[in-house]
Amino acid sequence: MEKMIQKSVRLPAALVDFINAQPGNGFTDKLVQLIEEYKSGDLERRLILQRYDEQITERRRRLEILVQNINQVSRISRKVEALMNEVDSLESADTEERNVLNCE
Repeated sequence: MEKMIQKSVRLPAALVDFINAQPGNGFTDKLVQLIEEYKSGDLERRLILQRYDEQITERRRRLEILVQNINQVSRISRKVEALMNEVDSLESADTEERNVLNCE
């Protein structure tokens, strides 16, 4: 076991109660375990946050692709609608022309 260095600290009562509620033998053991858990957890938390950042980046990339696809489909839809309107207007003009010829 590592050499223990004796220090005197002042802590609020709420922290003392929290430390005493932890598993372990004696106040010092409980406090050391809490600090070591925090210290080792810090690296783990950084790795988890890094993984989340990577997932967010990937999902943003996929979202951009989906938005591009939606925009492309929307443009195609507008072009098809314009063509349909053009066909409808040509059919209407053709029908009017036939009606005029039939009336004569």
